[in-house]
Formats: sequence, structure tokens, C-alpha cells
Amino acid sequence: MEGPFGALFQDVEQELQSLSMGAILPRLVASALIGALLSSRPWRLVLGKPLPKVEMVQAQILLCAAAAVITAVIGNSVAKAFGLVGLGGFVRFRSGLKDPRDAAILFLVIGLGMACGHGNLVLAFVGTAFVAVLLFVLDLFEKKAVATKEAKQRMVVSAQADDLVRAEATLRTALGERNVLVKSCALDFSARRVELEVEEPEPGSLAAALGRTEGAPLRGLRWTAVSAKGAREETV
Repeated sequence: MEGPFGALFQDVEQELQSLSMGAILPRLVASALIGALLSSRPWRLVLGKPLPKVEMVQAQILLCAAAAVITAVIGNSVAKAFGLVGLGGFVRFRSGLKDPRDAAILFLVIGLGMACGHGNLVLAFVGTAFVAVLLFVLDLFEKKAVATKEAKQRMVVSAQADDLVRAEATLRTALGERNVLVKSCALDFSARRVELEVEEPEPGSLAAALGRTEGAPLRGLRWTAVSAKGAREETV
């Protein structure tokens, strides 16, 4: 076949002769599997933690496979490498990453995908095992940190009394016996109301502390939980 299409088919025939599908296909499959493993982080189910978002998982799988394809396309050609870098300069990512660890994982999966595309499957699998163990250890520490953070709950204790100074002292004494930290205190003498913002070290400690105020001159004793956004939810 002559003409431009003949030259095109001739180039395709030359590429097929120089490139073995039996060699490139396992590299692409390996890159997709590596991206799926590191992005989904299935060990989080064992740790009782939620899995990453589906969008982030899919993005990391595609990036790992894309890195393998790009590396296979470049091969040993410096001109192709500079050409792809130039084209990459036009790409703009407008979705921000809330967790900086997601950005680090993106770099890792790209590097492992490049190793697959270059044909260094042993290096890619060893790197995957190392990164998986590293992420598992980080998830363990994250679980402890989150548990410690969630153990302390901000609460607001309010009550009415004729003697607000005495009521405040009574509440502070009862709270101190249960290691409930008082963050701030407000006295409204016109409404005869005292309000304390406290930090509960563990669930149930505030209720146990306020149970010690029975018999004290307090009326309408109640406490509300304060969420991270500042909203209050009455608990008692």
C-alpha cells in the first residue's frame, strides 16, 4: 500500500516487530495491581479504619498505569522524554488534596509504575512490599493518635443557683475529683446561671463527676456536647 497510510502501516509493523506484547502486557498488569494494592490499603479493614475514598483509589491506579505506559513509550529516547515533559506542562490539576499523605502516595505509585514500565518488576514488587509495610505501620500510629484525640470530648455544663460563686466552687471540686478539665467559666448574675466549658478525659467521667453534686444548691443541671464545628448537642 502506497501513500501516507502505507507509511503509517509500515511504522506500525516496525513497532510490532520491535515491541513484544508478551513483554509489555505483564508490566501494565503489574502496575495496575500495584496501584490497586497501595491505593486501597485493604489492611485498614483489619485495623477497623475506613478505606480511602473511591475517587482517590481510582486516581492512584490510573496514575500508576499511566507511569508504566509513559515509561514504556519513552524507552531510551531522550527526545521522547523531553517531549512528554513539555506536554505535561499543559496539564493543570485543580482538585486539592486534603491529606498530604495522599500526595506522597501519588509520588510512590508513579515511581513504582515507572519501574514496571521499564521492566524492573523485581524492583517494583520489592518497593511495593516496602511501601505497604510502611503504610501499615503509619496506619497503626494513626489509629492510636485518633483514639487519643477522640477520647477527650468538649462539653458545656450549665446550672442555676442563688449563690453563683458557691455553685462554681462546688462544680469545680466535683469535676476535679474525676480529672475533668475546666477550660472556661461564665457567670450570669442576672439570670443566676453558671456555665463551664470542660474537657471530658473519657466517656462517663463527666456524668460521674456531676453525680457528686447531689444535695448541692443547683437547679437545672445539664450538660451539652460541643462538636468540632462549635455546634452544641444536648446530652442530658
